[in-house]
Amino acid sequence: MFILKNEIQFDLAHYLSDYTGKCSNIHGHRYRLIVKIASETLHQQGQLRGMVDDFGNIKKVLREIEQYFDHKLILEDNAQGRKIGESLTGFEILYFPHRTTAEEISRYIFHMLKERSLHIAGYLQLHCSHPSATPVTAHIKSHV
Repeated sequence: MFILKNEIQFDLAHYLSDYTGKCSNIHGHRYRLIVKIASETLHQQGQLRGMVDDFGNIKKVLREIEQYFDHKLILEDNAQGRKIGESLTGFEILYFPHRTTAEEISRYIFHMLKERSLHIAGYLQLHCSHPSATPVTAHIKSHV
């Protein structure tokens, strides 16, 4: 098994709808995404001969993900999220099809990578940290 590893970091604000506690308020986190790309074999011919994939291609895909999420406010795409989003002007808002937990964000990113034909090796890691909180890690298995 050949494995390539790369990572990105981005800052993202969110809140948890229908939640009682601190996370019911809009707040931000620094996310660190670690991705492992795997293949049982290397390319046998052409420009990618001897490679799992082009590091440039992997970095390009990860930069797209970073730019998609970085310094945005992510709101759950429901009536409450839309109402909040409409009340805020001048902000970059992403409407998210799931609750905005680290686990759901990880799963969403996993599917983004699969759509771009990157073969995830076992899992990806999304580390979510906040200055006053213990870092949280969401692992997503490749069979998701």
